[in-house]
Amino acid sequence: MLKRVAESYGLISDLKISDLVVKANPIGNLTAKATRSETSKFDIDVNLSGADNNLSMNGYFITNSNANSISIKTAIQSLSMKTVEAFSMGQITEAAGKLTGNFLIDGTTDAPQLTGELVFKDAFLKPSFLNNRLEIKNETIQLKKDGIHFDTFTMLDTDQHTAIIDGSVLMKQFSNFIFDLNVNTKDFLLFNTNANNNKEFFGRMVVDSKIDVAGPMSLPVVNARVTLKKGSNFTFSVPEDKLTTDKGEDVVEFVNNLKFHPILTRGDKKGGRTTGTSGYDLSSIIEIDKEATLRLLMDPASTDSLVVKGEGALSFTMDQSGKMSLTGAYNLTEGSYMVSLESVIKKKFDIDAGSTIIWNGDPLDANISINAKYTVRASPIDLVADQISNLSETDKGGYKQKYPFQVLLKLRGEILQPVISFEIQLEPADKGILGGAVNQKLIMLNEDESALNKQVFALLVLNRFVQENPFQSETSIGTTNLVRSTVGKFLSSQLNQLSSKVIPGMELNFDIQSYEDYQTGQGKGRTQVEIGMKKQLFNERLSVELGGSVDVEGDRAKQNSASDITGDVTVEYKLTPDGRFRMKGFRHNQYEGAIEGQLVETGIGLMFVRDFNSWSRLFKKPPKSPKGGIKKTK
Repeated sequence: MLKRVAESYGLISDLKISDLVVKANPIGNLTAKATRSETSKFDIDVNLSGADNNLSMNGYFITNSNANSISIKTAIQSLSMKTVEAFSMGQITEAAGKLTGNFLIDGTTDAPQLTGELVFKDAFLKPSFLNNRLEIKNETIQLKKDGIHFDTFTMLDTDQHTAIIDGSVLMKQFSNFIFDLNVNTKDFLLFNTNANNNKEFFGRMVVDSKIDVAGPMSLPVVNARVTLKKGSNFTFSVPEDKLTTDKGEDVVEFVNNLKFHPILTRGDKKGGRTTGTSGYDLSSIIEIDKEATLRLLMDPASTDSLVVKGEGALSFTMDQSGKMSLTGAYNLTEGSYMVSLESVIKKKFDIDAGSTIIWNGDPLDANISINAKYTVRASPIDLVADQISNLSETDKGGYKQKYPFQVLLKLRGEILQPVISFEIQLEPADKGILGGAVNQKLIMLNEDESALNKQVFALLVLNRFVQENPFQSETSIGTTNLVRSTVGKFLSSQLNQLSSKVIPGMELNFDIQSYEDYQTGQGKGRTQVEIGMKKQLFNERLSVELGGSVDVEGDRAKQNSASDITGDVTVEYKLTPDGRFRMKGFRHNQYEGAIEGQLVETGIGLMFVRDFNSWSRLFKKPPKSPKGGIKKTK
């Protein structure tokens, strides 16, 4: 109960809570008493016991119209780290051990003083943003009138490597914080996260570091030297919403997601005290050990990624406004580039030593010069088919032998939008095979980008070369079917992507089926294109769908008519604005087997559509919106 005394208020209470549980963690038994002993004095007595907790708070609070005074002594015989976890709002997990200590808060409420100490006893905790369980064996934080002090405060990772904090956070009356801290780590596991913790950067980060933090909380000055050590395997992901491009104006907009925790940015305007942080002045040198592995996930949707090892020295800075700058070179010694081809197939290219990634400012605007290769064994007969047509089958035999061919990938320019080019080469020891004819053909091929890209696609997808007409290659029927199926999927994907750009407002879907047809007893190539079109009219009240298929290869290609494209027609109209009542009519061409043959089905129907999450809602009348219409509910 609040009780008014003069111009101030005091709290009178007699509270008892048995077997208190917070977020499934037992806290114990809590008692809290506040009694008025004098006109303006209130005595406070708080005790917590049970569940490995033993804590008491005793003191008084004196109300005064000019300045309220306080004096409360807290004695912590034992405070379970599980209790700390329960009140951490999910920021700490897997806590164990306990805290002990005592401290005194006295003075006025406008200018309180805090003295005492807090001791960690065999404590463990896992900060959620690090996902790394830390051990604090027997360390003390000193609380003095001038601030919070650390004396070789040591934390251990799971491998008992250390992070040591020295220095102090000076303050005056719980405000005007000034940092004077040094943090040193040795082979310390800093991060051990996964994509569920943070999709933009995650993994293991093992560091040696020397970090100095100085200056006021309003603008801390951070100087750091950090080395990524062996055992680091960290992923940086580039989500699509980080980069917005207006291709018409060549404008690139980077989205700034730098946010500070509100506890760092709040201020007490009434009292004139400021504890907020307006930014950071950060300067750092980042060295990368040759055994550390970095992964850049360039397209999370397709999992295209760059995985590298190398040596580098980078300079990273951030000013008060949050503007970041990264400069330096990362010289690669090994790695791989995973390439996905229209979601059809994935191939891993091995990166050559000597490739580089160079930053000149913007962290997302690095320049790359990367060479990589993928080796595939293939026979060159289809590559040089036009040159050996007059040879006998015996002489052609040498061209059917498989040799290792290297598909070379070159990445140049901006790391997020690199210029990609290819080459195909024989290994140096094989350049003289078959009288050098294959090598000469490759030299000519590498000068013709269109023909080169076709052969690169064939080698990556089919593990072989193809002739000018891929369906006439010197291969088995099984390989031909594979060519047809793969090319069909590739073309379907390309057409669907193109249709959304060329015909806005119209939903178009394409599906290309290419296969060998044996209905006549002999295998003949047959390719069908299935087309689906959908258009919504009159404020999406009327929906019209057309669909059909046409043959573009084979005997039936000559029998196509306009009705093949519009063979299936569906018209649907929403009788009510919310779409509950609808009328639908259709006409479909459908094959019903050898006896009934091709049939035309025509029909019309009335539909009732309703979304619901419980049976009772199905039979209730939907609520009306304030404008008198039906409010859509689910």
